[in-house]
Amino acid sequence: MTYYQQMYRLATSILYNEDESKDVVSEVFARLLNKGITLREETAEAYLMMSVRNECRNVLERKHLHDRFTRLLSIDATEPLMVENEVLRMEELMRYIREHLPSLSQQIFQLRYLQEMTCQEVANTLGISRQTVYIHLQQSIEKIREYFKSNR
Repeated sequence: MTYYQQMYRLATSILYNEDESKDVVSEVFARLLNKGITLREETAEAYLMMSVRNECRNVLERKHLHDRFTRLLSIDATEPLMVENEVLRMEELMRYIREHLPSLSQQIFQLRYLQEMTCQEVANTLGISRQTVYIHLQQSIEKIREYFKSNR
């Protein structure tokens, strides 16, 4: 707890959101406790600050991906996504994924976007390279975009 305020200030300077910053710092501490990690005094501050920075990057990446996914569903980024249409589009999207994407692409898409795993976590879970994850996601998103554009 010696470094809590420093960690919180760092998170706030990156995320510009007090609640998310508190969550990030809490997540770092929770991970330390869950993994039973004991920090050495001489490296504790650097380790904790780096952990906060990395967790903030993960939060920003998830936000960015959520925004990209929302834009993907709305087809036209200038057209607002209507809440009542969101469920229907999500159902249509999931049906398309089940019916048109290969099994591995389905798994990757669901782990990445629905379970919000990082690409590295998806790769580790499926025992494939991160590059393979990127390629499958890129191809899947392109197919989905084309489908939604042609079926407006």
